[in-house]
Amino acid sequence: MNRTNIVEPLDTKRMIVRDFCTLIETLPNQDDAASIQKFLRYLQSLLRIKQVIPPMVEIMTIIKSLKPTLYHSARRTIMPTSNLHMLFQLEMDMQLAQERLRQYDK
Repeated sequence: MNRTNIVEPLDTKRMIVRDFCTLIETLPNQDDAASIQKFLRYLQSLLRIKQVIPPMVEIMTIIKSLKPTLYHSARRTIMPTSNLHMLFQLEMDMQLAQERLRQYDK
C-alpha cells in the first residue's frame, strides 16, 4: 500500500491552521464580492475535509473578531438553508480560540 498520500491527523490540523493564518493575513476586511466569495469558498473547503474535524468554532470566532466587516457581510449573503449558515452561529472566547489554534501552529 502506498502511504505517501496518507496524512497524519495532527499534520492535517497543522495545514488547516497554516492555511487559515495565510487567509487572515491576505484577505481584506471588506464587504466586496471577491473577498466574500473567497472567504465562503474557504469555509466550504473546510467542510469537505474528512480526515479530521477542523477547528471551526475557533476559526469563526477569530474571523468574527479580526475581520468583522467581512464576517458580517458574508453572513448576510448566505441563505438560512445553506450548509454554511450553521457556521455563523458558532462563537467562543477569543483568547481560548487563539490558544487552541496556537497548539497546531508549530
